Amino acid sequence: MPPIHERPAASSRGGPPAHDVDEPPALTIAYARVGLWLFGVYLALYAAFVGVNAFAPDIMATRPAEGLNLAVSTGLGLIVAAIVLSLVYMAICKRVADRYWAASGTRPGRDGDRARGAGR
Repeated sequence: MPPIHERPAASSRGGPPAHDVDEPPALTIAYARVGLWLFGVYLALYAAFVGVNAFAPDIMATRPAEGLNLAVSTGLGLIVAAIVLSLVYMAICKRVADRYWAASGTRPGRDGDRARGAGR
């Protein structure tokens, strides 16, 4: 296999492009803003988890039910929270994109592809 700097780009090998160059900057900015807010939510949850583990380990050692202690239970809860937040991100971004494309009057994959020259 040739070194990375000698390999052709993904798009020249027939693969998908590295990113969608046709995506409007307004959508990219909106997606980034949503992602940063949700990252902040997760960061707060994680900081609380780490803080309680660091400064009150006796609380995390308690067993609210038979089996797992609170540290393991809340750690698994953080994993579930990450999955839920990713689903929330997808739903919000879909709503943002739908509003954007409805306001612009075009939509990729329909009449927008012909207007942008897709399929050449």
